[in-house]
Amino acid sequence: MLINKYKPKSLKEIFGHDLQIQELKKLILQKKPVLIYGNTGIGKTAAVYAIANDLDYEILEINSSDLRNKEQIDLIVKNFLQQKSLFQKEKLVLIDEIDNINISDRGGLQELIKLFENSEYPIILIANNPWGSKFKALRKECKLIEFKKLSDEIIFNVINDINKKEKLNIDKEFLSEISRNSRGDLRSAILDLELAKISNKNIDLREKKETIFNILKQIFNKREVNFNIFNALDEDLDEILLWLEENIPREYVNEELDKAFNSLSKADVFRGRIRRWQYYRFLVYQSLFMSTGVSLAKDKENNKFTNYQRTSRILKIWIMNMKNAKRKEFVKELAPNLNMSPKKLIKELPYMNFLKIS
Repeated sequence: MLINKYKPKSLKEIFGHDLQIQELKKLILQKKPVLIYGNTGIGKTAAVYAIANDLDYEILEINSSDLRNKEQIDLIVKNFLQQKSLFQKEKLVLIDEIDNINISDRGGLQELIKLFENSEYPIILIANNPWGSKFKALRKECKLIEFKKLSDEIIFNVINDINKKEKLNIDKEFLSEISRNSRGDLRSAILDLELAKISNKNIDLREKKETIFNILKQIFNKREVNFNIFNALDEDLDEILLWLEENIPREYVNEELDKAFNSLSKADVFRGRIRRWQYYRFLVYQSLFMSTGVSLAKDKENNKFTNYQRTSRILKIWIMNMKNAKRKEFVKELAPNLNMSPKKLIKELPYMNFLKIS
């Protein structure tokens, strides 16, 4: 993939963060703990690796999801910090995505902070948003460095350089559109370039708006549609996903139906990751499975027209919520008097026949 092939290997290949990188390099040499923060895809992790490569440091990268408690901190991080490098190199620890550390993690953050005091090697933490209350103690112990969004010009120059090296022959107007749509996320822009390379097509960039019915007709009737076909719609991807879910059974049967819902389920997986981790670069994958994935589920193109229907799921959810509203209000008021959480009371309520919910 282009994202791996053109991953920066040196500070010469990092653009737009000169002052931040100078400060980060200085703190690494001073063996100070650092917390880097900023939006996804702007080069935070790449900058750490580039510095490590230039300094010839041995690097241990850990995802915060692997550091849930004191035992895991000791097993993974502490052991690494206490051991000398086999190659007589300096070391640094990189802990990515600390936003994912839950407030309920048993001593993970506290134990991590303790390691700062006696560590012989620098510890670098990376976050999208470090301003939550659970990171208050962490912010006090670390030097904070903010990486800002990259400009459209920088992103254009990078992907245009890749375009030339790969001989993709994608016109500059399309590259400019990718740059603008990336909103400062270089990784997202390179992923878009990758998809343009795969499809071997330039996308029509003219401003036009389509109805959901026309878009559904293209997806269900054609075998190949552009992955960004939804850009012409005012609806968001969540709404479009519900439209697809409602109408797929009207278009596909048997094996085609299985394939279409399999693609839709994969789109929903990426949707969940975007919501949990704020990885907006995954939007391109969600769109790809919802458009091209569903379209390719059929064996051949057809010209039939179906009267597509709006999803009924939202209405059903609203009706169910209205039915449960009185029960929820009752539980909310009663739970504190019984020294129970509302969640537990909901489970116990069926056994409390003596309670009357009017």
